[in-house]
Amino acid sequence: MLDKITGMRVFVSVVKKGSFAAAAQALTLSPQMVARHIAALEQHLATRLLNRTTRKQSITPTGQDYFYRCVAILDALDEAERAARGTALLPSGTLRLNAPVTFGRYALASFLTAFLQRYTQLRVELTLTDALIDPLEHGIDAVIRIGELAPSLRLVAKPLSPYRLIACASPRYLEKQGTPQHPDELQQHNCLGFTPWLHDNAFHWPFTHGDDRGGVQVSGSLTINDWGAMLEAALCGGGVLLGYELALSEPLRRGELVRLLPEYAFPQKAMHLLYDPRRAGETRLRVLIDELCARFP
Repeated sequence: MLDKITGMRVFVSVVKKGSFAAAAQALTLSPQMVARHIAALEQHLATRLLNRTTRKQSITPTGQDYFYRCVAILDALDEAERAARGTALLPSGTLRLNAPVTFGRYALASFLTAFLQRYTQLRVELTLTDALIDPLEHGIDAVIRIGELAPSLRLVAKPLSPYRLIACASPRYLEKQGTPQHPDELQQHNCLGFTPWLHDNAFHWPFTHGDDRGGVQVSGSLTINDWGAMLEAALCGGGVLLGYELALSEPLRRGELVRLLPEYAFPQKAMHLLYDPRRAGETRLRVLIDELCARFP
């Protein structure tokens, strides 16, 4: 068959560009040569990677999986070539990172902005989702996850700062409803519920006070599936919010929210950076791991 590595690069370009013609232009090849490379790959693999008609093309499920693996292989190959040339000390290329929505929006975006100002030859593709993503299957370099890890995890897990939650409310709400002095008093307050936590601690808020552990069953008239909207509801006086400490730092500093029951510790969740151990030697991934662990120790 034709050169396999070139074929993989052609296939990745076709998927990213959306057509043979666009990939041919990007790779300075003829559309006929692009078609030959794809046909040779499919023949070698004995499977169809792309469905093609006269009007459009679409990737098959097998092709989708092969695409992600090709991206990882080609990235590793480029990294190896840079190391052989002695240029790997300057991290370059693209990092694909996946993280939970709230953490990504309120903590990670500012970190990545400063990170890319230091490493000007790097690019980062950040996707935010609260669904569990397997980086080995989706071509992701690293994943940040909140919560306990599965025992069967195939990845390296670096611990990051715990995802700490605190209770707060707006001055407007507290003027009308009063300020609770003990967690049990939250039962008399309108507490905002976060829909993804309905089976966790949406309305059961554990707390600790020294060595004492307890929990309070709260209730409220509003549950929301987006934490940013929950924050806005709290700012408007809609109720008591249990939220991510870092995300609340600015509203608390400006006096738009007031922290409640500061002597009590509300839930905190473990947070980890996950990555494929086979990728640990790649320079660009290494600097991301080191800087994330330093920023969120």
